Amino acid sequence: MEVILVILTVLLIAGGIVFSILPPLPGPILTYGALVCADAISGDTEFSTTSFVIWGVIGLIIIVADYLLPIAATKKFGGTKAGVIGGMIGMVAGVLLPIPFGIILGPLLGAIIGDLYGGNRIRSAFKSGFGSFLGFLLATTIKLTYSIVLGVIIAWKVGGFTFNAIMGMF
Repeated sequence: MEVILVILTVLLIAGGIVFSILPPLPGPILTYGALVCADAISGDTEFSTTSFVIWGVIGLIIIVADYLLPIAATKKFGGTKAGVIGGMIGMVAGVLLPIPFGIILGPLLGAIIGDLYGGNRIRSAFKSGFGSFLGFLLATTIKLTYSIVLGVIIAWKVGGFTFNAIMGMF
């Protein structure tokens, strides 16, 4: 059972990192799931209740920020409601369409097109598109940092347990 939990923990950490960049699944939730799995492996890999609460609260804040940062950045750079919606549509389309760099260009182009549709002039639309892009990059960086830091902490604890378990066999 321990081997299955270790493998699941590693897969959840990897998924958390990957899906911090790709939007279909929330990466921080997957990484938090790795924390739960790691805790169940053995008494040697247990985490404190405080760790669960702190990492859970940070993860929830990040998930909320993931949705709010691109919207706030688009509005801060003069975007319209149509620009905000366009940026969100562009983010989803950027993942689904097989366009190189679609994940990066999607929010930018979506916000620009949305703002042009919403009545902004071309210069203003580009400015708000840039804001959407910056918000997306900031949110992605925060999610990725959370997943990597928590993943390293989990790997350190589980790795030490795994090493000791292997050495105990000899």
